Amino acid sequence: MNRNVVVPGGGLKLQATLSSSSSGTGDALSPHHPITCNGELRLEHDNTLCCDHSAAPPGDIRTQFCIDHSISLLLMELSADL
Repeated sequence: MNRNVVVPGGGLKLQATLSSSSSGTGDALSPHHPITCNGELRLEHDNTLCCDHSAAPPGDIRTQFCIDHSISLLLMELSADL
């Protein structure tokens, strides 16, 4: 685990964790995907996820994986406060 995302006592810094896992700071994904773009992310009226460089259609498996990953991290953060 990245030590920059752990707070004293072993908790997680949620935003730092999400940023380090999805900001595109590692190897570039090919082809480019909007959810890992550092640019503006928007959801169009037809449920297409877009950035300035590309678009992902509704039901895109990589988009769903990233959302599931983010929700898992959020649940880990919330459970640490119980």
